[in-house]
Amino acid sequence: MTHRFIPVFVLTLFSAMGLTAGATTAPSGPDFQIVESVPEATIYGQPGVPRTQAVWLQMIRGAKQSIDIAAFYFSDKPGSQLTAVLDALAARARAGVNVRILVDHTFLRENQADVDRLRKDPGIQVLVLPVDTLTGGVLHAKYMVVDDASVFVGSQNWDWRALEEIHEIGAYIHNARFAETFAAAFDFDWQIAEHPDLPKAAVAALEPPSFEPVTAENPVLLKGDDADPLIAFPAFSPPSLIPGWVTPEQSALVRMIEAAQHELRSQVMTFSAIRHYGPKGWWPQIDTAIRDAAARGVRVHVIVADWALREPMQAYLKSLAVLPNVTVKFSQLPQSPQGFIPYARVEHAKYAVADDRSVYIGTGNWEWSYFNTTVDASIFLHGSGPAKTLTDIFDRDWNGPYVTTLDPGKEYSAPRNH
Repeated sequence: MTHRFIPVFVLTLFSAMGLTAGATTAPSGPDFQIVESVPEATIYGQPGVPRTQAVWLQMIRGAKQSIDIAAFYFSDKPGSQLTAVLDALAARARAGVNVRILVDHTFLRENQADVDRLRKDPGIQVLVLPVDTLTGGVLHAKYMVVDDASVFVGSQNWDWRALEEIHEIGAYIHNARFAETFAAAFDFDWQIAEHPDLPKAAVAALEPPSFEPVTAENPVLLKGDDADPLIAFPAFSPPSLIPGWVTPEQSALVRMIEAAQHELRSQVMTFSAIRHYGPKGWWPQIDTAIRDAAARGVRVHVIVADWALREPMQAYLKSLAVLPNVTVKFSQLPQSPQGFIPYARVEHAKYAVADDRSVYIGTGNWEWSYFNTTVDASIFLHGSGPAKTLTDIFDRDWNGPYVTTLDPGKEYSAPRNH
């Protein structure tokens, strides 16, 4: 199976080295960093890993020309960490930086006031992407592109809770071709938001880009914290709302799982092959890849949030847990010292590590709709440094006080989340 994935990261190495020779490099520090949000009063917080607010503020305050943000929604609380981020965003817009924001249509009614606040600044353009009417999904991606030079992508919503009360994992990438690829994907969605016509979008998706995009077949080299080069590419969902020349996310994730030889670690809020949104039925792709990996001897460790204990998802997770070489745990974070906070205190990260060398960091949960009807984005990366960092973060949870091993013979109650 390995040959289906290794060429993406290894056999294109020399090609990638040539293609990135003219790429801009960060003024200081690595081109790639894992970024973590740490809930207050928890054991989380990997030493040396930057926090989300600090990375967002650095990117925004350093912007010279443009800031593009794709966000599921905005939800601020006065005086929160997000307040400072939004103030910095408004300041850069007033300084002449072109700020464009895409938000989801379905969830707009839940965050209209915060979106209207952004719209009041004349330097900020906000468009609503009606994914619900186009594919039946939502705009669920969470990423930011600054000056077509750097990108942030991860599980963090633009929500004060995502900075203070939820465990999140994201990635910062500084590379011109990588950022241009994200910017082009953003431009594609921006045009759809202006003219929501799916047939026209399908035609536009076939138009070749004006630059050499980063794909699974044509990745980039990034500088990490050590001397070893990192090989990376982005991937996007859903197939019907992405340019034809970017890498589809689902197939890239399947290839990564199929290439695993010894160990696969994954942490995601929810995971099920039973379709919850859209047409009812079975979603086999990720499920089959994981079962096949376990059958050939790969040790599979899965952490989901306690929010995943609702049926029929709980039954599905038990069907994985009964397999040899598969262990499933669910995480239950302690309540905030402030008391109950709606839609918070949860493991919201979406990442995977294969064989201590391959990394996936995404914005969508592992369910059919997130790959097939919903707008999401991710990064795939080959390199021992980031794999070790994510493994350390994973193991802190796996061996920590918040997780419970899922017992297929036991019934669990799903928690209150709002």
